[in-house]
Amino acid sequence: MARNHRTLAIGAAFIFLLAGCESGGHPDGETSRNGIHFTPLVKLEAIPVADDPLTDIPTPVKILSELQYGQNRLIAYVNSDSCGILVTSKGDPKVNQIHLVSKWPADGEGSNRYPAGPYSSASAPGGPKIWASLLCSRNAMVIEYASGEDGAPEHARGQVAVTQTANSPATSRIAIGDPQTRKQIENWVKESGKLAHTPNAQ
Repeated sequence: MARNHRTLAIGAAFIFLLAGCESGGHPDGETSRNGIHFTPLVKLEAIPVADDPLTDIPTPVKILSELQYGQNRLIAYVNSDSCGILVTSKGDPKVNQIHLVSKWPADGEGSNRYPAGPYSSASAPGGPKIWASLLCSRNAMVIEYASGEDGAPEHARGQVAVTQTANSPATSRIAIGDPQTRKQIENWVKESGKLAHTPNAQ
């Protein structure tokens, strides 16, 4: 009899756990420990770009932002399981300086360096004084980019906010995600005291 009661109790607890998971989640994204909702990158609105340099990529991609630095532009995109950035010449989109791709981290992997993680990472140089690093999660991208020129980008479009690193004015930190997610990342950066703030893209 005791065994039957124990089996019923375990079964009831399991059903309660399933119901709690289903009611506590959000159908369109994830919720952080402090109750902030993150919209997955794949659900964000894409932007059109002129002379799209990603048309030859075999896997369909969604372009989320475009930033222009002097004669170069940085395009951030996402597909079904990864993030990517492409730095190309504005004059010739086939001239690529940097192309980074990073898959979303598997369960239990990645770092929580910023909100909306965990993140996987990739980095590469693109020439003298030019380099980029990419942190990629399902809900956000955080990119550091040194364009070889001082200052913020001349133009920024899409789901993006830009800050300049306090110790290196030539390096931008670019947060990509929904407005609430970008705000969470920006607040974390401000609290950590690592960056000087510059205006967000419109």
